[in-house]
Amino acid sequence: MMVFTPEVLFGQLLVGALLLGGVYALVTMGLALIFGVMRILNIAHGEFIILGAYATYWISKSLGLDPFLSIALSIPVSALLGFTVNTLVIKGLTKSFDAPIVSSFGLLLVMQASMLIAWSGDPRSLVTPFTAESIAVGPVLIPVIRLIAFTLSVTVLISLYVFLTRTFVGRAIRAVSQDSETAATLGIPVQRLQTFTFVLSACLAGLSGGLIAMLMSFQPTFGPEFLLKSFVVLALSGVGNIPGVIAGGLILGVGESYGSFFLGSGFRNVVAYALLIGLLLVRPRGLFGERKVREV
Repeated sequence: MMVFTPEVLFGQLLVGALLLGGVYALVTMGLALIFGVMRILNIAHGEFIILGAYATYWISKSLGLDPFLSIALSIPVSALLGFTVNTLVIKGLTKSFDAPIVSSFGLLLVMQASMLIAWSGDPRSLVTPFTAESIAVGPVLIPVIRLIAFTLSVTVLISLYVFLTRTFVGRAIRAVSQDSETAATLGIPVQRLQTFTFVLSACLAGLSGGLIAMLMSFQPTFGPEFLLKSFVVLALSGVGNIPGVIAGGLILGVGESYGSFFLGSGFRNVVAYALLIGLLLVRPRGLFGERKVREV
């Protein structure tokens, strides 16, 4: 039986927490993107993540494919879901803040019930060739699967940041997020960009769901849990701040890891709730959000 010294245990917890925090950042990015551009909260965001996990799971199991290849093949499923939901549920409601929340909450119930009927409530997970592998760095063991998931998550987020800041389409999306009416007068196709943004958000959710399937067990009722985590990271980072989202994910990962270790695994979500409530009371714009002044 291996016995860890307090220093090694602290380092082991920290490494695991930071690696999981990178995935939490990717989990949040889809929600942050559509809130920043379309000013709507997709309450069904967690169900998009879980559906991505199931899509990756069933593609891998049915076709006998490597789980990472299955993630790539599941992204078109998420894109189709995003386009369909935007067209049938969200489009036309973007000028209202309340209507998309109510409609997406209804979508949450429909998706959750449909997944329960189709696949039952049995926990599932994907086993990869790297699931049981670790890399030893001194006395600390780094789980390979978490390291891969962290690297993929951060790479995707950095690529998204470059896309939004360096390309014409990305700059147009940012213009729409700042002032959609002015952007429309300048000839920017606002509705097309909003549709593209929603589809991109769904793809990010599906990708993060595929990674979640390799890191932990999941079931249809887990969507609200990931929605909560997204809210916490969004509260930490502020809107429209990708580096802040990464930092927020890392903070949540560390908080959950040490909170569950010292208080018990049942308090994992309590830590997330406490972070959310505390931030809303002390710093509503987030740790990394900037104060905005609007002329009237």
